[in-house]
Amino acid sequence: MTDILLIGDDGSRSADRGTGACIARTARFRHALETAGFRVSVLSPSEGAGGAAEINQFLREESFTGIVAISPFPAEAAAIADPDLPVWIDMNGTHPAEIQLQGNEDGKGGERLIRILALENSLLMRGDAFSTPSRRQAFAVRGELLLLGRMGSQSKEIIKVEPIPNCSMGNFEKNDKSAPGFRIISTGSFNQWFDEITLFKALESVMEKDESIDFISTGGRIPFSPKKYDNFKKLIENSRFRKRFTLHGWIPYEKLLEVYRTASAAVYTDIPVLESTLGARTRALDWIKRGIPAICTDGTEISEDIRKHDLGIVVQQQDHAALADAFLQLISSPELSENISANQEKWCSGEGSSENLFQPLIHWCRNPLRIKTNPVGTVTIPRLNSIAYLKKIFYKLSADRGMRYAVYRVCARILPFLKRTAEK
Repeated sequence: MTDILLIGDDGSRSADRGTGACIARTARFRHALETAGFRVSVLSPSEGAGGAAEINQFLREESFTGIVAISPFPAEAAAIADPDLPVWIDMNGTHPAEIQLQGNEDGKGGERLIRILALENSLLMRGDAFSTPSRRQAFAVRGELLLLGRMGSQSKEIIKVEPIPNCSMGNFEKNDKSAPGFRIISTGSFNQWFDEITLFKALESVMEKDESIDFISTGGRIPFSPKKYDNFKKLIENSRFRKRFTLHGWIPYEKLLEVYRTASAAVYTDIPVLESTLGARTRALDWIKRGIPAICTDGTEISEDIRKHDLGIVVQQQDHAALADAFLQLISSPELSENISANQEKWCSGEGSSENLFQPLIHWCRNPLRIKTNPVGTVTIPRLNSIAYLKKIFYKLSADRGMRYAVYRVCARILPFLKRTAEK
């Protein structure tokens, strides 16, 4: 039996740190590998050089034939560790597009961008094979590898980049709705791409038309996107229907399962940004697996699958009237919900199954190979906290915030006792 080291996030730390997508992706990869018969050890390293040291220490104690690493930060620690083993890297999102959404209101936008580009470059330069959670992002990663010159000058010098869209994990679980009335749920973080305004307007509209409707949210606020959730709470506090909104925040998994069991429909809403074009929405798969009709805005790849396979209802972005109408369609037609649930069960056992979508990874893990190339391109940002990286940070911050601030931030990366203060 083959031993695989899965470097990711095992969920031992709370998802309210903004790591929910990494936790979910790690769980799906673990499930797929173990179902295929591999022995899997999961390691959740710290960020940066500290995490790299943890990985190398673990590898001195255990033996593996290959490594599968989930981005962003667990995979970066694996790239910095640079073990003499084949490494499959899952590019779990287009990280520069995510950082772009954070803007520069605090004056740290340039520094964040340099940080994430260092991470992106480290992953691209180290991986022996790659996967992405969307087919669209797979094309983007191939372009990045070509730009870095990692694909080589001959057609046979190809590095695998396999789309592994987020999929159903385990068997389909028919949702026997236990709550009276019509309950709409939203689960997961209110990330930068989340459109809380369109969601709120649609909910107010349907609540005005039907007294049986209530709404429950789990998850919510995360450190790098606090305003979305805070604004949603403020909108609810000023709503005449505020008693029909319940915001649970981050809750244990067992309580989340209870929320799923009460749901008539589940919803997410996107704003029209590049992250939505290239990204994935893991939360929707948890709804689909349980037979909960998924209501969402278009833009993401999963929304195309939902529309194509009738797994829910897809509406145009920022159209609260269309979103409200989608809810009303489900309320007025129990048969529509039943048909959606039947389509979800069929999709989960076929095209959307873990066994189907993870075949490229399973095949690689049975015979993992190092791909040692001599790139003709140059990284755009050097490795985290290298001398070249610190110089890049220094010059950028000097231009943006002044020499004194630049010196402080660079010193904070070198001197541990300054780091905590600097990250605030």
